Amino acid sequence: MRSHFLTAFRWGVKAFQTSSNGVQIRLRCGAASCNTDTGTSIPNQARVVVCGGGIAGISLSYHLAKAGWTDVVLLEQGKLTCGTTWHSVGLVGLNDSVEFVANCRKISSNLYESLEEETGMSSGFLRNGSIAVAQTNDRMTALKRSASMLRAKGEEFQFVTPSEIASLAPYIKVDDLVGGVYHPRDGRTNISDTAAALASAAKKRGVKIIEGVEVEKVLTKNHRVTGVETNNGIVNCEYFVNAAGQWSRDVGLKSSPQVRVPLHSAEHYYIITKAVKEVSPSMPYVRDYDGRIYIVEWSQGLLCGCFEAKAKPIFSKGIPTPFMFESLPPDWDQFQPALDSFLLRVPSAETVEVQQLFNGPESFTPDGKFLLGESPEVGNYFVMTGFNSGGAAVSGGAGSVLADWIVSGKAPNNILAVDIRRFTDCHNNQLFLRDRVKEVVGRQFALNYPGDDFKYGRNQRCSPLYVRQQEAGAVFGESMGYERPKYYLDKDEFLTGDQKGTFGKPVWFDKVKAEYWTCRDSVSLMDMSTFAKFELKSEGSEATEFLQRLCPNEMDVDVGTLVHTPMLDENGHFQNDCSVARMEENSYFIISPTPQETRAFHWISKHLPDNGSVHLHNVTNQYSGINVIGPKARELLQTLTLESLNTTDFRPFCCKNISIGYANNVKAMSITHVGEPGFVLYLPNEFALPLYDRLWEAGQDFGIRKSGYYALRWLRTEKFFGYWGEDFNSSHTPFEIGRESRVKLDKEIDFIGKSALIEQKAKGVESKLAMFLLEDHDLDNDLWPWGGEPIYRDSKFTGMSTSSGYAPTLGKMVVIGWVTNRNEKTGQRDIVTNDFVSKGHYEIELSGKRFRARGSPYPMKLQLKQPQFG
Repeated sequence: MRSHFLTAFRWGVKAFQTSSNGVQIRLRCGAASCNTDTGTSIPNQARVVVCGGGIAGISLSYHLAKAGWTDVVLLEQGKLTCGTTWHSVGLVGLNDSVEFVANCRKISSNLYESLEEETGMSSGFLRNGSIAVAQTNDRMTALKRSASMLRAKGEEFQFVTPSEIASLAPYIKVDDLVGGVYHPRDGRTNISDTAAALASAAKKRGVKIIEGVEVEKVLTKNHRVTGVETNNGIVNCEYFVNAAGQWSRDVGLKSSPQVRVPLHSAEHYYIITKAVKEVSPSMPYVRDYDGRIYIVEWSQGLLCGCFEAKAKPIFSKGIPTPFMFESLPPDWDQFQPALDSFLLRVPSAETVEVQQLFNGPESFTPDGKFLLGESPEVGNYFVMTGFNSGGAAVSGGAGSVLADWIVSGKAPNNILAVDIRRFTDCHNNQLFLRDRVKEVVGRQFALNYPGDDFKYGRNQRCSPLYVRQQEAGAVFGESMGYERPKYYLDKDEFLTGDQKGTFGKPVWFDKVKAEYWTCRDSVSLMDMSTFAKFELKSEGSEATEFLQRLCPNEMDVDVGTLVHTPMLDENGHFQNDCSVARMEENSYFIISPTPQETRAFHWISKHLPDNGSVHLHNVTNQYSGINVIGPKARELLQTLTLESLNTTDFRPFCCKNISIGYANNVKAMSITHVGEPGFVLYLPNEFALPLYDRLWEAGQDFGIRKSGYYALRWLRTEKFFGYWGEDFNSSHTPFEIGRESRVKLDKEIDFIGKSALIEQKAKGVESKLAMFLLEDHDLDNDLWPWGGEPIYRDSKFTGMSTSSGYAPTLGKMVVIGWVTNRNEKTGQRDIVTNDFVSKGHYEIELSGKRFRARGSPYPMKLQLKQPQFG
């Protein structure tokens, strides 16, 4: 640490600090004041019990009451805001790469700005704007990618040069900056005042806010909430909301069955200085992502917070009791890199007196996105937590969305990125969470290149084939806790290969291209073990009748038939997209995408007959999957089985239990999920490695190669096979993504979503998923599309891209994305037809530069060398 700065440092800790707009902000102790009750008595009945008196729980209670649900009890074990809310810096930025989260941020911002008019109490909100600065060209590219989305959606922003940054924030050094982006609508709020105003408004509408009451158990019956047992009695209720902040995981364990709430606490630092020249309250705050710091005016001085590269986990063995308005001992060594960045960015800080280095706990989830929604374990048990140090920015909006969800009984659209159901049991492992949080904190400000994977908390779930793949030079990615090969390097490359990230042509390009052509020309082995796998059975015809009701496709098919089908909600929107094999008369094998394991199982489970006649089992961990892809796949497999595999005896979209090599009970399916000929083999784990070795040995005569998930993506993308959860989500219908063939409206069964689809078919759709080929894109020198790019039709914004890949057969980049038809006069969406999609002149914007593209609602013609299978 620089000596002068150390000399200037003093522990001038005070109970209050005056903020830029004249209100007092508690630095060490205090609570949101709203005349709350202290836990002397609690009601024995409530419609909703909210656990947690931080900004999240208060926001939800306020919005429930505003929606007319006044029979709400908020229970706080200590004092309101005493956990982590009280020491929040209160930044309210609007930009987010996830549209749902961006909407929550916008709602929060508008709510805080309007609170004084509604409540007569100031929230301390100030819309002073923010600047994101870039020290490198790659960082500027990332900022331009974000700005492209903002431009397309009509949000305010401005690219700024170093000199313009200096005029907006004259106290910072700019001569080492490439540029930046100014966001004039960003703001900051005094979190104590905001919480107090929301709590007061909620109480005036009838919410009971009770402090000093700890939830000891969430009571359930038949997997539904019935009440809450506290240290001061029982409250019977219909709904329970876990908004307990860093205590949320512990609260999740207080029910039977237990509810998974994966998050972990880590130290979070900021430093506060005394007055700094040229600083005023109206100045925008600064995010220096490359320095991993943010800088905010604070009582004429500065507050500098950080998201360090490697964070310090805390409370792995439990949060201390009691823990109210507590801070943690400061660790100057831990803060040193941030301090260096601060002194670099604010040279005058060298001579400024420091008031405090603050260290407080914040909780983070395994992927850095918050947790929202109904738990898959217990009905009417909702979760709203894990805001990753961004609770002030998001809680106002998330509370509004969740309140509407509870009141209406309908989940919001496009919630997948924050859905509590995106995790499994393995993500709630305490040691895993302790290790993962070291990295999650830093990724908030890291330069995350496309395809970047977490380094910590890996090797949770590995298929039996993992060892062989590792020996072969696999570079692994992670999905749903599973390790799966992305591509393969030769052994010497595996040891020395350059893995540096890029927004352009990646270093793995040639390797994936070779794997792709093996799948097209000969035969390749690909591990599909990560796919979610379920068995559905019944004694009689109940399983078939159940699937007929749950799925829009025809499910009463011959034994040995495989059907691709969605599962829809009442609005006709996707809740699952799967392949279903009828293995026996009353037994089905269901395959869903890897990231949807928990969500898909929950959706099917919640619709099972109450009489227990249909049994569902998650067998994902019991079966491995080997994808044998390519025109020589049948010939190779035929050398290892006495079962006839010719197309007459084993037709496409067929499934049989057969023996291959020495492996029995292999569920062989004549699909590959990539549109190439071949088979996926699902088999018990104990047979997987021996069969994999035998296939590899026998395949030497056929030019066999191992291929990874990137090759699968290229194969799928060029054939316009959209991904559930990526290209389309829970706000889309089969008609919008071109899968009308998987909907049988003439089925006599009134399947879920049927009436909505009939109505949509008559009316037409307002958006369509389309495939695009970039026409003037230089593969080697231009930036690549990676998903999340704006698409323009006839120079007007029409939608966003969702995924992309290179198509070697076409020799071009392929982009998948959405086309809409917004009426300029009314602002409403008009009907989108296939003809409308086909006739447009398209451009796709990559970090500010637009490239011509050809669009189509259908797969663009490939010169296929073999018949196309599913």
